[in-house]
Amino acid sequence: MPEAAVPEDGGKSPAMPPLGLELTERQRLACLHRILAGIGFNENMAGHVTVAADADANLLASPWGLWWDEVKASDLVLVSPDGEVLDGRWDVSPAIFLHTGIHRARPDARVIVHNHPYHATLLATMGRLPEITHQAACMFDGALALVDEYDGQVLDADAGASLARQVGDADGVILVNHGAIVIGASVEEAAYRSVTFDRMCRLTADGLTAGVATHEIALEHRGALKDAFRTHALDAFWNGAVRMLVREEPDVLE
Repeated sequence: MPEAAVPEDGGKSPAMPPLGLELTERQRLACLHRILAGIGFNENMAGHVTVAADADANLLASPWGLWWDEVKASDLVLVSPDGEVLDGRWDVSPAIFLHTGIHRARPDARVIVHNHPYHATLLATMGRLPEITHQAACMFDGALALVDEYDGQVLDADAGASLARQVGDADGVILVNHGAIVIGASVEEAAYRSVTFDRMCRLTADGLTAGVATHEIALEHRGALKDAFRTHALDAFWNGAVRMLVREEPDVLE
């Protein structure tokens, strides 16, 4: 029998099931679109994602007009920090400035996800943030923001800079009367945070519908849980989600 692989920590913990394939940044970003579409983190053809692509602050962005369910790696568009299309078959959303201002203001915001998932948008119509009532939600402890001034679409650099100031250092954002923003340092982190943010919004909305008071996790317990989910759960989530996606929809990598 072949010898079992030894974990990197010298055998202190079991090995994690691997992803099993090497992905380019374009392929990772295409997978993110479809993973989020699969949980309903979208509104038909709305929404966009950007990834800081290179040292010149260019961005890989969602193609305008394609639904997230159908995005392939070859569909992604390279845009300048000013929103100008540099490479790609498609245009980008005129609301690309929702992303550019945050990327400029925050070097840690390498990936920005924006869309109008149902439960997050429901909370947006109420002017409410999701509650930290479940352990995975602790990854947003101290990192939630409510942008409560709806000024219409973000269609120029000034509006993008204004939004960035209101977002501040938050990683999960509710835009009142609009939708949600989730920020990550990598595609993998943005995917896991987005899935968790969506679940937080669902739990909060369902609690409001039931009319039963929920119990938020005590502040003193959140820090350890925040670290644990980032270090132990992020890669396991991503590897499993991509394995299942590629098995069912291999064209995502094209």
